[in-house]
Amino acid sequence: MVFIRFILEFVKIGAFTYGGGLAMIPLLRSVAIEHSWLTNAEFANLIAIAQSTPGPIAINMATFIGFQQYGVMGAIAASIAVILPAFLMALIVARFLNHFNEHPIVKATLLGLKAAVIGLLATATLQVALVSLYTGQGNFINIFNGLEFKAVALFLFFIVVIYKYKKHPIYYIILAGLLGNIIW
Repeated sequence: MVFIRFILEFVKIGAFTYGGGLAMIPLLRSVAIEHSWLTNAEFANLIAIAQSTPGPIAINMATFIGFQQYGVMGAIAASIAVILPAFLMALIVARFLNHFNEHPIVKATLLGLKAAVIGLLATATLQVALVSLYTGQGNFINIFNGLEFKAVALFLFFIVVIYKYKKHPIYYIILAGLLGNIIW
C-alpha cells in the first residue's frame, strides 16, 4: 500500500504540472520534503545531478528518488508514473488542439498557464538558491552572515558567461564542476 501511494505521488506530479520538467521541480520538492524522502540540501544536490545527467530533469529526479526509496523497481515505477499523465494528455490534446488553436479561450488559458509556469520556475530557482547560496547562519538584519560568498560569486560569474557566450549547457556544467573543485 505504501508503494502504491508512492507511485500515486508521482502520477499527481506528472498530472498537475504544466511546462515540462523544470515546472515539476517545486511540486516534486514539496512532496519529497513532506514525505521525508530528501532534505532541502539533498534536493538541491539532486537538481544539480539531474540537470548534469542526460535526459529530462524531472524523470532523472523521479528515477533517483524512486531508486533511493525502493531500489530498481521504485526507479522504474517513479519514472513511468511521472511521465504517464503528460504522455496521455499530450495524445489527447494533440488530437484536438489544432482545431481550437486560435480560439480566444484556448489562447487565454495558455497565456495563463505560461505565466504560472514562470512563477513555478522562479519559486524553484529561489528555493534552490537559498539552499545553495545561503547557509542560514545569519538573520534578516545580518543576512550576509550566512551567505556562501564563493557560491554567490560562481553564480554571478555563470550568469554573465552564459548570457555573453550562449554555449551548450554541458560546457557550463563541466566548467562549474571544475571550478567547484578548484574553489572548494
